[in-house]
Amino acid sequence: MAFDEMNLFEPLRRNTFDRFFDKSNGVSSEEIIDLIDKKKIYGTFWKEFRQSGIKLDELKEVLDQDTSELHSSNVIKSILGLLRKKNNAKIPGIKYPVHFRRLDYLFEHWPDAKVIFLTRNPKAIVASKLNDKATQERKGKSFLHKFLVHYFTVLYFSIEYIFSIRTYFRYASNLKLMTYDQLVLNTDETIKGLCRWCNLEFEDTMLEVTGKSSSHNSISKKGLHTQSIDKYKSVLNSFDSFLISLLTYRYYTKIKNELGSNF
Repeated sequence: MAFDEMNLFEPLRRNTFDRFFDKSNGVSSEEIIDLIDKKKIYGTFWKEFRQSGIKLDELKEVLDQDTSELHSSNVIKSILGLLRKKNNAKIPGIKYPVHFRRLDYLFEHWPDAKVIFLTRNPKAIVASKLNDKATQERKGKSFLHKFLVHYFTVLYFSIEYIFSIRTYFRYASNLKLMTYDQLVLNTDETIKGLCRWCNLEFEDTMLEVTGKSSSHNSISKKGLHTQSIDKYKSVLNSFDSFLISLLTYRYYTKIKNELGSNF
């Protein structure tokens, strides 16, 4: 499993992985290694690439074995191959490999990929983004920044939610729908269900909790904070909640109906 998000494509970013392959003359293995080494590619996975356990000269050696012209998919396949060997894994995994607007990229190059579509209450999504450290820093610059950044975040991620649900229904037959609430409230059975879907053998270590301390008990490692499900209620004001509901209610209802239960 890749240790963090790959962000192969991200709107509003000029230095995501895919942007460096837009050049008509292609990209050499030397250029790719240099981009990673100098941390020029957006995203924690690329900025902290050494945490993957893959050495740059090791990656270059694998890339040089590919006699075809290097494309983004070639590079990712090489990295996934190295991750699988290092982790002794049956299949490699990536958290948030690409923005949902580019799901076609995944299915074009990995037609047999097992893609999990994880979603949650749109109010909780927006609240999480408002609570993000980078957002808080931007809001702290001035009163004007506080107002503009706050409502840009509310509107942008509400609209993103709408498009994400539309995308889900476009590719529903190729996706595994899962909610944050299922993971938190029914962790054991949800993980076992995912294993069955992926044709993987369940292991108890899969229940060990890692990630951001906001969503799990970082001291005891005994489980997820169920309070995180309703944490948005203490972050959003009444107008925020009204605005998010106004924009997303139709799509939130559709995804709840798809699951056949409320969450």
